[in-house]
Amino acid sequence: MRTTSTFNLLKVVLGLAVMTTVACAEVEAEIPEVQVTQKDLSFLPVEQGDWTAGEVSAEHTFTLSSSELSWVKDLNSKIYINQIDFKATSGVSDLGFVHYAHVSMADAENVWKSVVIVDYTRPEPSGPVPVIHAKPLYPVDVSQIWTAKKILVSIALAGALPADAWTADLTVCLSGKISYKL
Repeated sequence: MRTTSTFNLLKVVLGLAVMTTVACAEVEAEIPEVQVTQKDLSFLPVEQGDWTAGEVSAEHTFTLSSSELSWVKDLNSKIYINQIDFKATSGVSDLGFVHYAHVSMADAENVWKSVVIVDYTRPEPSGPVPVIHAKPLYPVDVSQIWTAKKILVSIALAGALPADAWTADLTVCLSGKISYKL
């Protein structure tokens, strides 16, 4: 009888040790690449009279909400932006008129804490530009901003903008690491 009690006590102790070990475990995973796309951003036509200096600028701001970013909210995450892709979807097919683009992100409640994602300057013209692929010099850490309830993404473009309305998709290419402690 004593052997059975000792065996049962040993099982309980081993079970508690396993539970304690598991309770202190941390699970980590690399996020190789995730893309978040904002579709059909609208840009208004530029009046011919506005072209006095040859180039004009346009801005567009949109909001990403907490529901669109829920996959990262409860995790201890490091999120990096590696690239921005800007693709015309209607009104124009060639983005060669964009000479400069500036994209930034901010927590909607603390706009003054914005993070510059990319400053793009078009290289010398080499033909049609159906998609602008703009990479920052190094991956931009947006971990703190990404956990906000609402994120403001601002795009500023400069160049010989078209006289007709047009739309474009903006894709943000992300990578990072997520971890969760049990």
